[in-house]
Amino acid sequence: MPSISGQSLLVIGGSSGIGAAVARLAAEQGARVCIASSNAGRVADAVARLKAESPATADVRGFTVDLSRPDVEARLEKLFADVTAGGTRQLDHVVVTAGRAGMRTIARTDRDFILGQAQLAIVAPALIAKLAPRFLTPGYASSLAFCGGRAGDKPIKGWPAAACFAAGLEGLARGLALDLAPLRVNVVHPGATETELWGPTPEDRKGARDFFAKTALLGKVGTPDEVAEAFVYLMRDSNTTGATINSSGGIAVQ
Repeated sequence: MPSISGQSLLVIGGSSGIGAAVARLAAEQGARVCIASSNAGRVADAVARLKAESPATADVRGFTVDLSRPDVEARLEKLFADVTAGGTRQLDHVVVTAGRAGMRTIARTDRDFILGQAQLAIVAPALIAKLAPRFLTPGYASSLAFCGGRAGDKPIKGWPAAACFAAGLEGLARGLALDLAPLRVNVVHPGATETELWGPTPEDRKGARDFFAKTALLGKVGTPDEVAEAFVYLMRDSNTTGATINSSGGIAVQ
């Protein structure tokens, strides 16, 4: 399978969790990595951490972008221009892990909540797909990959919005695979994965980790590094598009 060494990757949502793990694994394999997130301080910390953890030759840069804003398209266009020096340096892959879980019952759901969820789950990915081809190396070796969630295949009681948008993202990616070919577009659906969303330290996350592990087919939760492997696979396999990879511990068959 082709190496990603020497290729260029942008991870939107790359300052923590799964996105940071994707950036770290890609850097370890010789890719040039850019990460982007909404908080400049977290981005700076993540870049420093990646440079410390990766080979001395690792090329890692950080940028900020806020996907929640009404002018998100303009902000994304500026991000792509900054990352590629105005288009003079092409990207090879874009991975999008930014988002939030729709943890609200239908009784507590209102218009603002739905629209806020849609902004990160559907609107931003669609606009990223609109803009990215101008900045990506043409051809099937380049790719877009989005991070969804297990709720599209296995809904969680009380979280209908999460199921809606995970399934919607998968449908969007399949349509984009047709429209953007030969550029490849895929989705990774993680299951319960231990990240900073569960708490800042492993001790803080223990309650959630133990809870999900008890209900899991494998008796464990996922790690960001495990899910990151799926994203790197999708970068390397130039014969995969319009596909969904589940790194969810078998939840769909339980």
